[in-house]
Amino acid sequence: MAIKSIILGLLMLILIGGLIFSVVEDIHYIDSIYFSFITGFTVGYGDIVPHTHVGRLISVMISFIGILFTGIMVGISTRAIIITFKKD
Repeated sequence: MAIKSIILGLLMLILIGGLIFSVVEDIHYIDSIYFSFITGFTVGYGDIVPHTHVGRLISVMISFIGILFTGIMVGISTRAIIITFKKD
């Protein structure tokens, strides 16, 4: 149950970061949420970029949260595979 809370919390931080990015960079909130999730999930298309120093700082924070999210997902997947193979 704690894992679900952590994942949900990280996703919410990415979403909140996107909304803050919208205000700082003065772009539409849908575009900023798109930017936030693309950055957070470490895809980074580059079609939306920060232009202010604060926007760059927010994008770095979103990236860091995304790296944490990716690491947790890899850990969960690895644990599930280990448990599956131990049952045999």
